[in-house]
Amino acid sequence: MIEAVTFDLWNTLIENRDYTDQRIAYLIAELGKAGHQFTRSEVSEAVTSSLTYVYRVWETENRRFVPNEERLDHILGKLRVQQLPEDTRGNIVAYFEEVALPDHPRLLEGVKETLECLRPRFKMGIISDSGFTPARILRKIVAKNGILDLFDTTLFSDETGYNKPHRVMFETVLSALSAKPSETLHVGDLLQTDVAGAKAFGMKAAWLNREGKGPDEAHKPDFSIRSLREIVDVLDRLGRKSNS
Repeated sequence: MIEAVTFDLWNTLIENRDYTDQRIAYLIAELGKAGHQFTRSEVSEAVTSSLTYVYRVWETENRRFVPNEERLDHILGKLRVQQLPEDTRGNIVAYFEEVALPDHPRLLEGVKETLECLRPRFKMGIISDSGFTPARILRKIVAKNGILDLFDTTLFSDETGYNKPHRVMFETVLSALSAKPSETLHVGDLLQTDVAGAKAFGMKAAWLNREGKGPDEAHKPDFSIRSLREIVDVLDRLGRKSNS
């Protein structure tokens, strides 16, 4: 019996927009103002290297979240920029974090209707990795899309210091929901983070598999759905914990 449902954010509830080009352009401009001239190719290579660095940390340091200040340090190291004025560093980090706000990612098809259908029946939460965009901005994006009030709690990896599938991401949200893992279903699009993390914590996991791929042997979801709307039928089949 299910009493709570948690959701991934990116590519599950909202589109996974890429703001890399804007970040690169801004970084080139700010470095230029500080007397450091670089080509777009040079800066692009450094930014790409930072993504590899973040993944390596995720793999080797127990899913640790890498803050944007640390990402910027890696980029500047690759560019051999030893010093930047603090206000310039602050401007870059702020832009990296806030660039998604003006033209924010939109809801995917059927999301609002599905959440509104589930809201009267279940406790609901968001469990999401942050990437460049931190919790303070992600909540604004969720609010701009008109769904923030549908959730009892939201959690992002910059707030815990760890990314999914680390246990703390799931544990923190279920604690806030006062929900047992065995009575909670997590919905997400990534086997290695959403499904693996939820299953390891004793939750049920629904894989949002829009492309109809086969799951790998290491990460087997309890359910595979092609659209978020299908989660309503899944929950109907699982039943709901009685209020008595």
